[in-house]
Amino acid sequence: MDEKELVRRMKAGDKQAFDALYEKYKNILLRMAYLVSGQMYDAEDIVQETFVKCFLHIGDLRKNDGFKPWLFQILYRTAYGHGKKRRREIPEEDIAIRADATDGITSLDRIIQTETDQKVKQAVQSLDFKHRAVVVLYYFNEMPMKEIARVLGCTEGTVKSRLFAARKKLKGKLVMWEEGGANHGESEVRAEHGRLYFL
Repeated sequence: MDEKELVRRMKAGDKQAFDALYEKYKNILLRMAYLVSGQMYDAEDIVQETFVKCFLHIGDLRKNDGFKPWLFQILYRTAYGHGKKRRREIPEEDIAIRADATDGITSLDRIIQTETDQKVKQAVQSLDFKHRAVVVLYYFNEMPMKEIARVLGCTEGTVKSRLFAARKKLKGKLVMWEEGGANHGESEVRAEHGRLYFL
C-alpha cells in the first residue's frame, strides 16, 4: 500500500494505517531529532510529541502526497519548541554526526569515532539551531531545497542563504584544524553515507 493511501486511511480513522506510517518514519525522525537536539531523551520526547500532533492534526493536511514534509515540519517546530522551553540553545553535547538512515537510532552506538569525525562533530555543534537544522535536512536527510523550505516555513532563498552561511562556518572551523592551519580557499562540502566531507 502506498503512502498516499495510508494517509487517506489514517484520515478516515484507520489505526493500522497510522501504525504503518509510524513504523515507516519513527527511526528517520528519531535520527533527525537526535542530530538536531543532541540529546537522546530530548529526541525521544520530540518524536513522541511529533506523532501525537500528527495523529491529532492529520485532518489539516490538504494533500495526502505531502505527508513527509508536513511530518518533518511538525518535528522541526517541536524540536525548536523544546529548545525554547529550556531557555537555551538546543543542547550541543554528544551530537552524532554519522547515523545510518535505515536502522535509525540503533546505529548511534556504532558511530565511527575517528579524528575527522570528531572535528566535523565539533564544527556542526558550533552552529545555531537554524543553521544546524538546514545541515541535517540537506546533508543527512538529503532533502531538496524546495522541501527544506517547506519544512522550515521559509523561502528557498532563505534555505540557500542559511546553507551557504553554515558551510562557511563549518569550513572556517575545520580550516583551523587542518595541518598548519592553512586556508584551502573556497572548500566545497559534500556528504556520503551520512558523513560530511570538506574538499
